[in-house]
Amino acid sequence: MGLTVAGALLGGAAWLVREARISAQLVRSDPEAIPGNAELLRAGAERGRSIYRDRCASCHGPKATGATSLGAPNLTDADWLYGEGRVSDIEKIVGYGIRAPNPRSWNLATMPAYGQAIPSTAESIQPLTPGEIAAVSDYLLALGGQPSDPESARWGAQIYSGKGGCYDCHASDAKGDRAIGASNLTDSTWLYGDGSQMAISYSITHGRQGFCPAWSRKLSSLELREVSLYVYALSHVAINKRGP
Repeated sequence: MGLTVAGALLGGAAWLVREARISAQLVRSDPEAIPGNAELLRAGAERGRSIYRDRCASCHGPKATGATSLGAPNLTDADWLYGEGRVSDIEKIVGYGIRAPNPRSWNLATMPAYGQAIPSTAESIQPLTPGEIAAVSDYLLALGGQPSDPESARWGAQIYSGKGGCYDCHASDAKGDRAIGASNLTDSTWLYGDGSQMAISYSITHGRQGFCPAWSRKLSSLELREVSLYVYALSHVAINKRGP
């Protein structure tokens, strides 16, 4: 019996030493170097699974596929709204949030409500009429290869590049800007809605300004690194056999 207890104690001590070693490696390593260490990435991502479930799943879903009703992006694909999907990019978002009450939060692109009398309180922007909004929607549908009214789409292109000023955030080619979180409007991935004319028109009319909490004061540096590695792994490596 004594040997059994001693063996268990030694095994437990070895486990604690190993866990402490992994924790130290995770915190001290360059975040961009961790994906090159399969063992360390796997260990960090497995730890981050429970943090994701407790902190992030309420918006991004239990399978991390997002929710277009909330503007919570799918975290399992390669389509990134902010940054390039690097571990450091993800960690910055988790730590400082999007439009969160944190001085380092990402807060550069807020979609005006073009259907309102005053589309934006931050800058002088002209409202758009329902017809103009429909035209811009047709233009975006055409860019994505979806059925649209050609004449309306041509008018929408002029509004997009002119009166609407949409190019200022989404770029002249409408492919967005990951530096500020302006989405690509030419692909089939939609942050809000299903990409239909009705859904696009709703976003243009009412505006959009998604939110992600800042977790830097609620999670430790180690926990921030772990959950960021989990999110990174969701779209980069096949560690997710058991599901989020």
